[in-house]
Amino acid sequence: MNLHGATHLSGSWLSAIYFILSLWSFGIASADDNSMGPWKSGRATYFGADGWSIHRGSCGLGYQFRDIYPGFDVIAVSDLSPEYSNSCGKCFEVGCTSESFTDGYGQYQERSGACYDESKTLVVRVVDTCPCEYPSNAYSNKRWCCQDQGAGEMHGDLSVWAYERLGKKDFGSMKLKYREVPCNYYPANPAPQIDNHTPFDFPPSGAAKPHEKIFVKRTDDKGVRQGAVYSVDDESQAQYQTTVAPEQLYKDGTIKLSYGAPLEYSSPNK
Repeated sequence: MNLHGATHLSGSWLSAIYFILSLWSFGIASADDNSMGPWKSGRATYFGADGWSIHRGSCGLGYQFRDIYPGFDVIAVSDLSPEYSNSCGKCFEVGCTSESFTDGYGQYQERSGACYDESKTLVVRVVDTCPCEYPSNAYSNKRWCCQDQGAGEMHGDLSVWAYERLGKKDFGSMKLKYREVPCNYYPANPAPQIDNHTPFDFPPSGAAKPHEKIFVKRTDDKGVRQGAVYSVDDESQAQYQTTVAPEQLYKDGTIKLSYGAPLEYSSPNK
């Protein structure tokens, strides 16, 4: 995939109303929610609007669907970050902070005014890698994906749709606060959808949903390290391989949305 400057390995009204009613029914975290633990410091760029699709991530999850929470809000994690190991399918709550930082070449990046609202956050699922070594785009990947000092504990390449809900896309990169959360977690103060968003990259009509797929563990070193999979067309192709249940990849009950079943969103009051 291609983060902004670095390369990597609709819903109906009824659906929207159902989603909102589900959140109301199951409770939303309070605005002073600290139940998910302390924030960590990171940095983010974006991808998904430049020919590098969110649907071809190294994790092997394949097509992403807007009606399977958190939808198109996904992230590719630097392969040198301490968060990279077994990251596929994990979820993070992320927010923008108006702090300045340096890139991988030590260049200072002034970011005052880069965020819309530092109190707003959203949840992203890990679907891809932001690789430090990528010979065909070496300058940009080394600039962002090699976990330099300015990256904090994680450089993450957000999908453009997640990025532009948090901050101004023209900056191209932002300082990030993040923490790991359950994938069914709904933020206390969610970042709103924007009206003039980048056009969505929808899966083709009839694309298989996660529950319809057979996932097999990757056995190469990098795949094992990230907890990545690939999908096969039928069970005969999975013989002598280790299969992975979709529930392990779409964690914390979010696989239910693949079936069209309701999801109970987590909150600190449960």
